[in-house]
Amino acid sequence: MQLANSVTGEPILRRHVRKATPQDAGAIQRLMKMGVYVHLHTDWRAPGAWLERPGFVVFDEGHTGENLSGKSEIPACLAIAAEPPPAAWVRIAAVDSTAGYSRTEAMFAAVLDTLDPNINEIAWFLTGYWPLHWLERLGFAPTSNVLTYRKEGVSVPTFSSPPQLVIRPLLMDDIPTLAAIEEAAFEPRWRHSAEDLFLAWRHSICFTVALHEGQLMAFQFSTGGEGNAHLSRMTVHPSRQGMGIGAALLADALNNYRLQNIRAVTLNTQADNSPSRRLYERFGFELTGSSYPVWSYYPDKVAGKPENRPE
Repeated sequence: MQLANSVTGEPILRRHVRKATPQDAGAIQRLMKMGVYVHLHTDWRAPGAWLERPGFVVFDEGHTGENLSGKSEIPACLAIAAEPPPAAWVRIAAVDSTAGYSRTEAMFAAVLDTLDPNINEIAWFLTGYWPLHWLERLGFAPTSNVLTYRKEGVSVPTFSSPPQLVIRPLLMDDIPTLAAIEEAAFEPRWRHSAEDLFLAWRHSICFTVALHEGQLMAFQFSTGGEGNAHLSRMTVHPSRQGMGIGAALLADALNNYRLQNIRAVTLNTQADNSPSRRLYERFGFELTGSSYPVWSYYPDKVAGKPENRPE
């Protein structure tokens, strides 16, 4: 495996890498539709929403730049962004050729050159097999595995709820507190920013918060439709975990799904998150057999420099 920060890219190819601009939107959209390899991890944003970020680059060969229709073409693009720092994700990666590794290496090296020094991890959520051909060569290593669960129906088992617990719909004034709960509960790569949470609310079918003894301490939000729901997030402040708040939130969400004629529910959780897995399995969720590896690159992991890797 290469040492992190050893990615340089071929000098000739590096000359063809430049920052993406709003004028590239059409060409990037066509690339994502027609590319041989395409990766999207944009959360609740459209791909074009990342265009203004400094970590969005394109490979521009500098030929005529147009196809037969007269529209400019881009053979490869890469977007890396942190929302929030200090962990970033590969949001978009697309190439139009099976021989696109050298272009991807050149783009990745260009992003590293201008990377915010506060970013200490770049993670890639593998929803397809193809990145595995390249990730180790780029300096990434496997760090986590995300499992998928599914539950048929919305039945609720017997559970214990702590006293003085109130569950209600989200209010906009809650969002800064929810972002602080995310920071307390998760290592950087899994956190959502306040902006993320607002966008999630706009796409949700159910977004509720839990107050314990008058303090906002947990929340969940779900997406979906047409008879299916996906529990996108459930977060409990570490100081209140193990008290039954997560069970109460989950039960409330399932009851909410019933009112929306939901027939099946899915969710994802990390393989090493044993408390969450026990809770979901107690509520009747079963593993689907699908899993998604996460690979990470640590910019500070370089000879002679202290490693800045999350605990």
